[in-house]
Amino acid sequence: MPDKIFLDTNILVYLANEDSPFHLRSAEKFKEVAGKSELWISRQVLREYAVVMTRPGIVEKPLSSKEVASDIEKWESIFQIADETEEVTGILVELIKAHDIKGKKIHDANIVASMMANSIQTLFTLNVDDFKKFKKIQLIAI
Repeated sequence: MPDKIFLDTNILVYLANEDSPFHLRSAEKFKEVAGKSELWISRQVLREYAVVMTRPGIVEKPLSSKEVASDIEKWESIFQIADETEEVTGILVELIKAHDIKGKKIHDANIVASMMANSIQTLFTLNVDDFKKFKKIQLIAI
């Protein structure tokens, strides 16, 4: 098992959203890695989680502002947090240039940049296709 694993936003969403068809698979895989590896997220992941979990039509039971704020505090206490630093931005710019990244895919590249700045080589995600172009990371899928 890798020393460090970065969790994509979708993993937090599926862990928290028991109505999701991906909840059980996410929870089972999470149990496999928890305690064996240091688990990381970024402030971007926290923001994306808040957006998804409070948005009607995206999740079956959107959270209130109070509930999502409580979840953010909980996630901050559980996981290591990769802050967005000047180094992350520099790596992001290099990834954008190297892979001709545009639009919403820049969010994915920023996750990879956060990982690289914190020496994290493994990403736990449902969206493996979004990250296959980044050869410097390994993927764990649900």
